[in-house]
Amino acid sequence: MKTVGKTWGLSMAVASIGLLTVMEDASAVPSYSRRYGEECTTCHGNMWGSLTPAGLTFKLSGYRAIFGKDLTPITPDKEISKGVMIPSELPLSFITGIGIESRTESRTGNGAGTNQAITSKGTSFALEDASIFMTSPLGKHLSAFVEFPMYETKAWEFTPTGNYEARFAQPGRQVKFGTETPIFEVAKFFWNNVFGDSISRDAVNFSGGITHLPTAYPAGKVRLAVNQYLIYERNALSLISPRKLKDGVVDGEVNDNLFRLGEPQLQAEFFGMVPLGGKSVTDVGNKETAWVEYHVGMSNGTNGKAANNPQKDIYGRAVVRYFGQSFGLFGLHSPDRYGDDIRNFGSLGAANSSTTGIMSGLQSKNTGKAFGPDMTISLMPWGVPLYLENQYMRQSESDPTGFGKEFKWHGGFSQLNWKVNKTSVAYLRYDYVKGDAFDDTGVTLNGNTGITRSTPKEKDWIIGFQHMIDQNIKLVGEYRNHQFDDTASGALPGAAAASLGTASINQASLKDNGFTLRMMFGF
Repeated sequence: MKTVGKTWGLSMAVASIGLLTVMEDASAVPSYSRRYGEECTTCHGNMWGSLTPAGLTFKLSGYRAIFGKDLTPITPDKEISKGVMIPSELPLSFITGIGIESRTESRTGNGAGTNQAITSKGTSFALEDASIFMTSPLGKHLSAFVEFPMYETKAWEFTPTGNYEARFAQPGRQVKFGTETPIFEVAKFFWNNVFGDSISRDAVNFSGGITHLPTAYPAGKVRLAVNQYLIYERNALSLISPRKLKDGVVDGEVNDNLFRLGEPQLQAEFFGMVPLGGKSVTDVGNKETAWVEYHVGMSNGTNGKAANNPQKDIYGRAVVRYFGQSFGLFGLHSPDRYGDDIRNFGSLGAANSSTTGIMSGLQSKNTGKAFGPDMTISLMPWGVPLYLENQYMRQSESDPTGFGKEFKWHGGFSQLNWKVNKTSVAYLRYDYVKGDAFDDTGVTLNGNTGITRSTPKEKDWIIGFQHMIDQNIKLVGEYRNHQFDDTASGALPGAAAASLGTASINQASLKDNGFTLRMMFGF
């Protein structure tokens, strides 16, 4: 392994030097910097991937203003009809990067009735991402943000977790990193100042399209850390299912539709920024001005795919910002997380149910809820380059397996960020998820008996460092230590024992750790 590590290290060094040589004379920066002549750090502080207060107000204004003050394009837009403009320059940006991913996974579980330990290892030298962004104001009110991800390495998104992976999986000795070649992910359109100048600027705006829900900290690519947040990524089946979701309970496209809080959703919402204390929107740039950001909307809850049920989710978020601090609340209600397909194909009475089914087959609703506070505590206003991001959330699904049993879980994260200097940032994060005991093995409905028993908990530690080599080039290093445990144990009833191939289950665990080293480019 030492030889392999040295080889990968040398490969990375050679590739990085080569790319830096190619980029050395490049002066192009992302499209908004070209449009307004502003540096990337205006909206992203010392690291693109996270937003400053200025960047947040820029986004809320439909990419027209910072702290309520209009920005003027270097090259005037072209008016094609009254109030409708098109940018003089092509509003495109491109993000890409290369890197090394290394991960070790260790499982200790039943293995069809026999305790076993399995260790898998993998290292990959890969193209991390290649995405095109098209984004710009398109007149006085309309603006757009469209993302076309052409290639992604799924090294750290949706890493193994849950009952099946810890207890029943039979992995090989090599970790297989996933890749994806999507062509479309985000397309949202804004109409700012719905009521014109009759009320404060950007107080009432409307947006629609496929985009991320307004969680406290970005779940998409604009987050700072490489690793996703556990509390935004987990749903009930990912934690408790004794069958593999992709090939078992749900296959292919249906699994892609299973709601995850951190995935883009087709949605429509009203949003805005409202200064408090009689202040103007142009005063929000002063740390002494308190102001509120809000979002209220509806979503199809199927991760940007065609809706698989007739009922829509509703959600809302409000956050108060003052003196560099913030406190917010987020809530979401899903009348039914499932469509008929998962209830039918995942039924224990369906074809091949001995290896695929966990559901009763009844068309019962699976209502989902998520609610929680968030808080940012910052010492930046006092000249100390530290700030702490905190999220706590409770979630539930009323009937994830169709046997009338509710599953609840809660968790969150705290991430401490240290702005080392103008070009570097370091961070440390702790995530956790803890689920209540779930057991449908004693319930018989629709002629089927449940086979799911789980008491899941999960945690990880993440430490990272990022450095801006130039405005459009950054180096990312991040290490993750993750553990999932299922503490459910004991003898299984006959139906569950026969279906799962084991008379009893013991406590099981899945541990993984690894690092990513990336060179990212934006232009």
